[in-house]
Amino acid sequence: MTLAVCVRCGNSKVGAFTPCTGCGLAPAAHGTERELQARSLLLTERYLPGGELEEIGRKIRKGEPVTYDAGLLAQITEDLRTQKLPIVSKSSPGCSVALWAVVGVLLVLAVGFLLMSRLRGP
Repeated sequence: MTLAVCVRCGNSKVGAFTPCTGCGLAPAAHGTERELQARSLLLTERYLPGGELEEIGRKIRKGEPVTYDAGLLAQITEDLRTQKLPIVSKSSPGCSVALWAVVGVLLVLAVGFLLMSRLRGP
């Protein structure tokens, strides 16, 4: 997970789309608000070194204005709109794990069935 700063209150958190424990802002819940999500992604260690990230968090907590790199923000927003960057799914991660577990079991059964049919012969 990536260290991030909440765009609303400036608290540190893990992950750009993780709900903030300070103010409750959950960027992933705002599915169509790509600029909010883009700002949330921009305020991560993926885009900013730790010192800059901490400084921006301090500014937000004090209510000072924060300047975002307009070009980078526009690019991230467009990438989110065209799904070049992953958007957090509303389904829980467990659903994905469960689905792949079922696919894996079915695959093992299919391979086992093929091997058994070959061993039996014609």
